[in-house]
Amino acid sequence: MGQKIIEGTWEQVRRRGRELAGHRVRVTVLDEFTVPADPTSQEKLAEEAFKQHLLASGLVSRLPSSLDMGADEEDAPITVSGEPVSETILRERR
Repeated sequence: MGQKIIEGTWEQVRRRGRELAGHRVRVTVLDEFTVPADPTSQEKLAEEAFKQHLLASGLVSRLPSSLDMGADEEDAPITVSGEPVSETILRERR
């Protein structure tokens, strides 16, 4: 195995344990202010910081967890008789 750079959280790196078993590895712990090279990681960090700001400012009292995002009967689509709502909107805007 040639040299590789594997970057992520400890949990992400640990999942690759079988691949790395028997090889010498070097682990560098990055401080929390290190900007990741991956733009999607930067977006996730910015989103997390924004969520923490909302909580700290009191604009929200709690953030929904991924468990809260499941299917909800209240979110189920309803059947509307007549023409589709989108057609009604377009017709009324003309």
